[in-house]
Amino acid sequence: MFPLILTLLLSVSSSHAQDKLLDKIVAVVNGRVYSLSELKRVDATLGARREISPFLYAEKAYKQTELLDLMIKTQVIRDKIGTQGYVVGDDAVESRISMTEQKLGLNRDSLLEFLKGKGVTYEEYFEIIREAMEYNLFTTRIIGPLVTVTEQELKNEFYKRHSNDKALSFTYELVDFSVPESETKGKTPDTFVLALKDYQVTGRLGYGYQDLDASPLENIKEDALASSIQTALSKTPEGNFAPPIVLGGRLHSFYVKKKDLVESAAYMRSKERLEEELFTEKSQSLTANWFDREYTNYYIKKSL
Repeated sequence: MFPLILTLLLSVSSSHAQDKLLDKIVAVVNGRVYSLSELKRVDATLGARREISPFLYAEKAYKQTELLDLMIKTQVIRDKIGTQGYVVGDDAVESRISMTEQKLGLNRDSLLEFLKGKGVTYEEYFEIIREAMEYNLFTTRIIGPLVTVTEQELKNEFYKRHSNDKALSFTYELVDFSVPESETKGKTPDTFVLALKDYQVTGRLGYGYQDLDASPLENIKEDALASSIQTALSKTPEGNFAPPIVLGGRLHSFYVKKKDLVESAAYMRSKERLEEELFTEKSQSLTANWFDREYTNYYIKKSL
C-alpha cells in the first residue's frame, strides 16, 4: 500500500514540475512575473486586441519579444500614472464598457456573444479596456505636455507637401542678401549660405565676402518676382535661406522671414490633420526616449 501511495505522490509532483516547465517565466519586472502562457494568450488574441485598443496595439504583426516589451510597457504606464494620482478603477472601466454598449446598440448578452466570436473572454476584454484607458491618460498627461507643434512647423510641412501645386500662390517677407559676383570666384554657392548663417549668429561675415548688401522686402507677392526667384523660394520654408542665384552681376540668397498663402483656405483645411500627424510623429519619438529613461528605475529581467 505504501509504495502505491509514494508512486502516486511522485507522479503528482512530477506533473506539477512539468506544468511549471511548460509555463516558464519569460520576464520579471520589479517582482511582477510574466509567463509564457500569458504571452501566448496575448498573441492568440492580438486581432481582437487591435480592434478594441488600436492605439496600444498599433502594429499589424508582432514578434513574441515585441509583445513582451508591450506588456512590460503597459505595466510601466500603470505605475507612472498611478504615482501622479491617476488610477483606472473597476467602476471607471465598467462605465466605459456601458458607454460602448450604448453607442453600438448592444446589451451585455450580445456583447458577450460578440466577444466569444472574437475568442476573447469578458475578463480579458475588461482588462484590455483598462489598459486602453491608462494608455490614453499616459499620452495626454505624461507625453502630451512634452510635445509642441509650432505654426511654422505646420506651414513648412504644408509647403513641403504642396510645393509643386501650381494653384498655390504666396506672399513673402524677405531679406535679400547679395554680394558682387567677383567675390564668389573659387567658392561654391553653398559657401555663401554658410557665411550668411554665421553672420546671422555672430554678426561677423567671413569667407571673404566683404561687400554684403541686405535689403528687406515686405509683402511681396509671388507673381511680382522673377521666375528664378520664385523657383528658389518655392521649396524654401520660413526661417531658411533660399538657394543662391545670380541676378544683375550679384549673387543673391533670400532669407524667408515669412511665407503665407494668398488664399489660405487650402492650408486651413489641412492644418488640423497636419497637426495631428506631426503631434503623433513627435509623440512616438518622445515616448521611445521616455521609456528608455524610465526603465532605469526598474529591475527588468527577460528570458525569452
